[in-house]
Amino acid sequence: AMITLMELSPGAASLRGKVIVVDPGHGGSNPGAVANNDREADNNLAVGLKLRDKLVQAGAKVIMTRDTDRTVAAEGSSLGEELEARVAMAEQQKADIFVSIHSNSNPDSNIAGAMTFYHSNKSPDLARAVQTALIKTTGAVDKGISPATFYVLRNTTMPGVLVEMGFVTNAQEAAQLKNDAYRGKVAQGVFNGIAAYFANR
Repeated sequence: AMITLMELSPGAASLRGKVIVVDPGHGGSNPGAVANNDREADNNLAVGLKLRDKLVQAGAKVIMTRDTDRTVAAEGSSLGEELEARVAMAEQQKADIFVSIHSNSNPDSNIAGAMTFYHSNKSPDLARAVQTALIKTTGAVDKGISPATFYVLRNTTMPGVLVEMGFVTNAQEAAQLKNDAYRGKVAQGVFNGIAAYFANR
């Protein structure tokens, strides 16, 4: 069935023609955080693909750093080369924004919640918009936004965010992150935040 623009979130029309890199963290030989029978790389990819579909439907041009369970650089590359490969895609495509999707972990299994990071030298506007919308759609514990020096945020020239959707080390959140409907809510939240960000540009 055709989805009319009316049914999409406010500001969705502002996504037309925007170039957005969606970066599902980890993959292949690097599964990321693993706990409660939940692999970070799988969560990241599943949500990244759902986010891609929503963005494409709204008219954006989406570049996925990966759309399968693999590393982005050649298998056996260093972590630095792996992260550089992700940044290079964003730079080559002259992306408007860079959105990295991750799952969190903590030695304390009671800790739960979603948080969004941005680079300290750049504006927090995108992070604020994404975090606000993400909490609204998921009802997750709001762990707020924070400046960070993650490689993919530090080395990209466009505004970027690194979204930590939840903690695989928290049993309840791990179960949610493996759930298709919840993954859909996360993707919708990030989408709504991106739409709101461009609507206010």
